[in-house]
Amino acid sequence: MDSRDLFRVWSIIPLLVTVICQATTSFAAPTADTPFKKIFFSDDFSGPTLGEDWGSWKSESVVRDGVLVGITPRDADHPSVNSLTLPKLGDLEVALKFKFAGSDRFSLMFRDLSYKGSHAGHICHVSISPTAVVLNDGKTGIFRKDIRDRRQAGEKLDEQTKQTLATRTLRTPVNIDPDTWHTLLIRIQGDHLRAWVDAIPAGDLQAPGIAHPTKSNMNITTVDREVFYDDFSIRIP
Repeated sequence: MDSRDLFRVWSIIPLLVTVICQATTSFAAPTADTPFKKIFFSDDFSGPTLGEDWGSWKSESVVRDGVLVGITPRDADHPSVNSLTLPKLGDLEVALKFKFAGSDRFSLMFRDLSYKGSHAGHICHVSISPTAVVLNDGKTGIFRKDIRDRRQAGEKLDEQTKQTLATRTLRTPVNIDPDTWHTLLIRIQGDHLRAWVDAIPAGDLQAPGIAHPTKSNMNITTVDREVFYDDFSIRIP
């Protein structure tokens, strides 16, 4: 995703807010009785550098004082990407702690690098800012190849496409103190993408692309400089 794509993702959201449903609060806070019992991967960033399992692209991210510091190079045309290769997982749960430290936005993105129907294999993602949590089905939404190609070419979208996009994203207003640490929990289960911030529900999006059977890549995308991350883990059923 280039810088223009990122701008479009965030700029289109206000246009869609009036037609998308608000986040449901019908799902409870996470409990110990979770179907995601097996730890697939974890990292507390206690080493001197980012571990060898992590890949980096257009990134100056570093491990500093026991946390991962997400940093985009000043001259970069894309936000910093720190990624993990996954063994084609379907359902999964990601947990981490975060603190804004200059940047006011980051995303966790899930992709299938072998899938050609969306830009760069995007399947779904969660974007976090101090004021909103945004859940997206990228596979059948904003990153769907034909939709992205039309937008890249400057074409106007027809009403049916706009209505489709409106059902593929969900924005939940939040009030996240940028000066303190917070917890984020994301669950992908079937065609549901759910998020909690500090154990409080922050959105439940149901959309078909989320049920894509394989997610082979997960990345933390940091806009600008800096966001702190710690106690990262991936669990699977």
